[in-house]
Amino acid sequence: MIINKIISIIISITAILVIPVQIITTFVLGLLVSIPFVGFLLLLPISLVWVVLFWGPLLGLSYVYEIIALIRPVIAIIGIPLSVVGNTYVALMPSMGEMDSRYAKMVICQTFPYTWRFNQYENNKLNIGKDDVLTKILREVSRAKPLSKYLDGLRADVYERPDYMNGKYELDW
Repeated sequence: MIINKIISIIISITAILVIPVQIITTFVLGLLVSIPFVGFLLLLPISLVWVVLFWGPLLGLSYVYEIIALIRPVIAIIGIPLSVVGNTYVALMPSMGEMDSRYAKMVICQTFPYTWRFNQYENNKLNIGKDDVLTKILREVSRAKPLSKYLDGLRADVYERPDYMNGKYELDW
């Protein structure tokens, strides 16, 4: 939980610079993406960079974090900057009209070191109770209005799961 708090604080501090730059980069890159052939050529490397440099490493580090407690400090040293830079990268790239995808990527970055748990939860492979650490993190992440709207969709999806409908688990975020 401490690692996640550090990430949250750093993202809040860097937002002072990222938000003004974000307005410019999303506008300019959005114009380039709207050009038919150029847009395709630009979207491919943007997505490839996200998957190879951020999504894959964050999931892998998070998985190892849960399995091997002994190397958690090393994973934190690698994962904190990776998560912050990944969140900034997502913020600076154009959304191409898919805001849910953008918010999902931001949530992936902001739930580190529990990114693996969030991924499992999102894909209906894990249920979490109200005392789970991921619940606490999702409560913090959902304080940001755009991310809260994305998580509302996930929350609605979770409520339809049998274990939640039968009262076995409760949502608290």
